[in-house]
Amino acid sequence: MAVSVHGERPGVQRMRIKVHRGTPIHDGGSLCYTCHHSTITQGQTLDEEIVLCAALDRRSTAITFKVTACSSYMDSSLPTYWELMQKAWILQPGSRKRPAGFVRASELQDEEISQLMAGLARHDD
Repeated sequence: MAVSVHGERPGVQRMRIKVHRGTPIHDGGSLCYTCHHSTITQGQTLDEEIVLCAALDRRSTAITFKVTACSSYMDSSLPTYWELMQKAWILQPGSRKRPAGFVRASELQDEEISQLMAGLARHDD
């Protein structure tokens, strides 16, 4: 039986093991630097920094440590749901006011958007 340099037998696949909630990787920056909910104020030196999180409570809470995982994390580089809706093409059924077809959400009236959102909420139930 031949064994490779790394102790594996030829033709045998290695099994990948993923450990959930294991030791966090500390080589990156804090999630707060890219989170939509955070407000970061920096001074002239590296130790002069205030990090406030608006996701934890109705008022901002000071964060005094490097955050590696957060259930309220919202990547600020990604568009919000509202921004996506404004860019979306929505299929509207025909009415007396306009024929059936695709329209941009940004072209809809406020009441039409409210009706659309109410319809989406009913679909989620």
